[in-house]
Amino acid sequence: MPLVFSRPDKLDHADTIRYEIDMLRYSIQRLAEGELTQRDAWVYLESFLLHYRNLIDFLGNERPRPGDLHVTNIWTLMNLSAPTNLNDIYDNGKKLRTKYEPSDAQGGGRISQYLQHCTEKRIDFKNWEVSTMYNEIEPLLSVVEAHLGPHTGMLKPVLAVGFMDALSASTAIRTITAVSTLQFDPNRK
Repeated sequence: MPLVFSRPDKLDHADTIRYEIDMLRYSIQRLAEGELTQRDAWVYLESFLLHYRNLIDFLGNERPRPGDLHVTNIWTLMNLSAPTNLNDIYDNGKKLRTKYEPSDAQGGGRISQYLQHCTEKRIDFKNWEVSTMYNEIEPLLSVVEAHLGPHTGMLKPVLAVGFMDALSASTAIRTITAVSTLQFDPNRK
């Protein structure tokens, strides 16, 4: 019997971004649990990195391709009001993209060099400070998420998590340091 799976339907472009945010949050929450097999930890690390890369492209790609959802175009596509601090979100997104997707001239070490396809770079040790990466992007995601309107997916949204300490994982060896997580709802007053 064949295995056939699909991701949840996305009703609109906002659902695509919500899906990326939810999967990023879910991946880091699973990594933080610390009771994973080595291979499960790698699966969640790769999931985290994939969704992180997608989100920094959404937030800060300076040359999005035609058809790409981007923090500068989704509001028009969705007929929504853009956040008043859109320029700040985009500027901070560009900084994160430069930091985690640096060109070869900037030293390389892009997420995509370790994840997207088989490269020579993949044998180089790379320690991913996932809690730092997450804490850097979460404030931007919370603002974007709030402006996308109510969550319409069939699954409940994954709540944002705050990390109080370092959580790291490596693409070369298993180096997981679980920390306490604090779940919070950014929309709660």
